[in-house]
Amino acid sequence: MKTVKFGTILENAARLAGRQVATMGVPENWRALAALALGDGLRRLAAEKFPLLQRVEYRRYRPDWISNIGWTKGQECWFGDAYWRLEAEAGTGAPSDAESGWRRLDMAEVVAFVAFDQPWEPVAMDGASVDFTRFAYEADPKLNPTATPLKVAGMTGLGVILQAPAPTGVYVRFVPKHPNVSFVEWSQTAAYEAGDVVYLTRTKDCYQCAADVAAGGKPPAEDGRNWFPLRIPDTFEGYLTRLASVDLLTEDQGKYQTRAAAEKEFDELCARHHEGNGETRIRTGRFR
Repeated sequence: MKTVKFGTILENAARLAGRQVATMGVPENWRALAALALGDGLRRLAAEKFPLLQRVEYRRYRPDWISNIGWTKGQECWFGDAYWRLEAEAGTGAPSDAESGWRRLDMAEVVAFVAFDQPWEPVAMDGASVDFTRFAYEADPKLNPTATPLKVAGMTGLGVILQAPAPTGVYVRFVPKHPNVSFVEWSQTAAYEAGDVVYLTRTKDCYQCAADVAAGGKPPAEDGRNWFPLRIPDTFEGYLTRLASVDLLTEDQGKYQTRAAAEKEFDELCARHHEGNGETRIRTGRFR
């Protein structure tokens, strides 16, 4: 899938507002306004559940057992081919050990709760973008297009509970949670925490920090272990560029005409990627 850099969107939005980017750059206040607009646009795209933004991943309801952390009474984990609950005050070994304090659970005892943000998984889901009627499957829906989605028993702001009896794990379809776009320039004198987003003008990429980084490190473009670029399918480039430019334009430059053009582009995206697949737009503006 072809993607576009957020810096390209930023610079094109500035050009629409009459800025000569090659010689004048993009002012900090324009960067901040564009970042806010792109955040709104990305949330709107996610809420529409565009197929291009969705992915399918396998999920279990509990983390794998790890030996070097302190488990406490009542906690549950996955080990071997089953879920286990710690009945003792503290675990003394692997769940399969007879004296470890863990008890093997039947699936009837396990609450099949799929959290949107599971700390043991690298990708978090955008909860607002989850289609609960077509969320979890026993077989991979990419390879089994006629697979029947599992029934949902309940949902919260944190995740989804599947109706019992549930399998030991499920394939879930979702839109990944996109971090907030930032056009604040990376600084070699600053330390960064996992999740931070910075911008590198020379590469036109926004980068998200994968792990804590001390000051004095390599630029994100040269440190693929601690930083990774954030991009978006180029299908959405026109809409996001117009949206980002709206707050940079004056009325004389066509501010409101550009906003209308962005809305038209969004509606056309919906028509191509939803109605073209036989889906129907409902009154709230969302698709099912």
